[in-house]
Amino acid sequence: MGSESLNDYPGKTPPKNRKKRKPTRIEDPFSLLHPIVYSIRGEEQTFYTVGEVAKALNRKAVTIRSWETKGFIPTATFRAPAPYGQQLPGKTAKGRRLYSRKQVELLIYSVQHFGLDNPQPNKANWAGFKKHIKEQWTK
Repeated sequence: MGSESLNDYPGKTPPKNRKKRKPTRIEDPFSLLHPIVYSIRGEEQTFYTVGEVAKALNRKAVTIRSWETKGFIPTATFRAPAPYGQQLPGKTAKGRRLYSRKQVELLIYSVQHFGLDNPQPNKANWAGFKKHIKEQWTK
């Protein structure tokens, strides 16, 4: 039994319905993302949608939108062009939220530095996170 690795489940039969776990930290999170390139004032800039930002932070897009709504992060500086026509009755069509690479890098660093990726939620420093993001956010 000395060289065998221990399972993370009891018994000998592995679970059948368990989802594969996502890695908690990735060496280069940008290697998994799909950027969008727009030309702004004649200069090409790389942007990431809210879904790509969520993927980089190992969260869901609704969480990133919630952080924006609650004021933990500023509203997205850029938006993609709005779609043509009315999408939903009574709602104004808006473009997708777009975040620059610097903004995504700041979010990745801040989530790790202030313990938001810690499995124990009470260890997260939300006040420090919010203050740091507010001070360092670039347009």
